[in-house]
Amino acid sequence: MKTADSLPLSPVSTEPGTFRTWAVVGCAGSLGLALTGTRVGSIPDPGHMLWWFAVPDAGDVVLGLLFYLSVTLLVIAWLGVGQRARSGALTTKQAWLLLGLWAIPLALGPPLFSRDLYSYMGQGLVAHSGLDPYAVGPAVLGPGHVLGSIASVWRKTPAPYGPLFVAGTRGIAALFGRAITAEVVALRVLELLGVAMVMRYLPRLARTIGVDAGTALWLGVLSPLALFSFVASGHNDALMLGLLVAGLALAAEGRLVLALVLCGLATAVKLPAAVAVVFIAASRLRPRQGRQRLSTLATVVGVPAATVALVTWASGFGWTWLSLGALHVPADLRVLPTPSVAVGNMFTAVLHVVRIHVRQDTVVRVTQVVLGVLALAVVAWLVLQVRTTNVVRLTGLALMVVVLAGPTVWPWYLLWGLLPLAATPAQRSKVLAAAAALGMLVVGPSGTPILQGGLYIVVVLGCAVGCAWLVRGRRWHGIVTADVV
Repeated sequence: MKTADSLPLSPVSTEPGTFRTWAVVGCAGSLGLALTGTRVGSIPDPGHMLWWFAVPDAGDVVLGLLFYLSVTLLVIAWLGVGQRARSGALTTKQAWLLLGLWAIPLALGPPLFSRDLYSYMGQGLVAHSGLDPYAVGPAVLGPGHVLGSIASVWRKTPAPYGPLFVAGTRGIAALFGRAITAEVVALRVLELLGVAMVMRYLPRLARTIGVDAGTALWLGVLSPLALFSFVASGHNDALMLGLLVAGLALAAEGRLVLALVLCGLATAVKLPAAVAVVFIAASRLRPRQGRQRLSTLATVVGVPAATVALVTWASGFGWTWLSLGALHVPADLRVLPTPSVAVGNMFTAVLHVVRIHVRQDTVVRVTQVVLGVLALAVVAWLVLQVRTTNVVRLTGLALMVVVLAGPTVWPWYLLWGLLPLAATPAQRSKVLAAAAALGMLVVGPSGTPILQGGLYIVVVLGCAVGCAWLVRGRRWHGIVTADVV
């Protein structure tokens, strides 16, 4: 079953010269982002520090225009390479070359689109100092460049991540202390390990499923959203997804125990990776009967649980990271790109128009709970549909549902579902391609959400259009049953 959204793009030239042109254009865009980002990006302790290199201050307007011109160059280059990828002509070797050309400038430049790298640094320093990073926030470090670099909303917030990642930040803090530039680069190296795992295992997963490996890498790793999220912003989602994709690939190859260990490690980085464990378990249990089912159940439950328990014990942080307080941390910040927040704001405005005065916070919280329950119901239904032949696709869809219905949505969260889907026939979806090209642009260069004030209407309209698109012609059914997205 195909729709207009799943049809391949028109064939275009795949000559080597065209490929080199797009490679150079994308590299120019990355260089421009790294340079202009030293003034308009997420620089350390704004007003007190600059990155280890910086361009002259030409004014916010000029630098902002140059920054987004660089973004445009990278997006255009990625779309140009996409023509080659969708024709089946992009090789894994070429994808590695593009990753090097487009990612190295971003890896050497300042953080862009987010200040989370500084939060990771603060949490690592808290842990290195002997305090519990799941009980106190970086504010206990006291005034200084490190605290000044962390977004104000996260300075008093305990770590919301798993013990494997926090232990990694503690190790980096032990090596580099409060040297901000060195810590940022070291944390990026940690995330680049996750990118390398995706580069290694995503093509294997795609080939096992029977789709093009080059297109999978183009959509999943080389996209502006992935480069900005994994490299420029240095989000730990890269490490989580590297382990998760490796786990899915090994599960598809029949190496169940090692796959579950990797998915358990991914869960110990960020908890949403546990969704993959659920779908792998369901796919293995369904065809089993009697004692065989009991044996499989012991494996799919025991292996990831033992992995998480071992990591938690070895980290020395205890089980606080799974407490309700820690799990609630990501929901503390209300950002308008989040559908539940935008819809809650809309309901509040409508109620006020009809003279029913309720607190916006209450309405948003109720909306988040309702959408959360609906998301759990959808995920449970997807689990009932799982087979060994569709486990990767349904895992990706479930993660996308969890993200879009979650209490807080940042653009890099979209990669949770997008990467698994990139290794399925859904890799040809124009909807996913649009998200991969433009998703990060809902936040500014320094990490501040662009959608503010009454612009929640934009998100609400987008949600309405999306729901209408899903309902029309029962596309939702095609998405679940026929690899159409």
